[in-house]
Amino acid sequence: MGQEEKIREAQEILNWAIMHLNLNFNCKVIDYKHENYKVQFFTRENKLIMPIQVPEEWIKGSNPKENLIHDRLEVLLGNLRNY
Repeated sequence: MGQEEKIREAQEILNWAIMHLNLNFNCKVIDYKHENYKVQFFTRENKLIMPIQVPEEWIKGSNPKENLIHDRLEVLLGNLRNY
């Protein structure tokens, strides 16, 4: 799987997780290096909250078809709710 495909897949999973958890922000996966995704999180008004490195393991451990979000990813997204 190429880098662009990995980024696209991670973007889809993160979008699903944010929607599934009824969170009020967006994200954009901007890079993939060394088994980590660089993700920028934005408010609904497109104000940057912060960039975060998200391990590939957290993305692969989430599965929209099984309604499963990796526990650490869920905690991260929940913590971003406060921004």
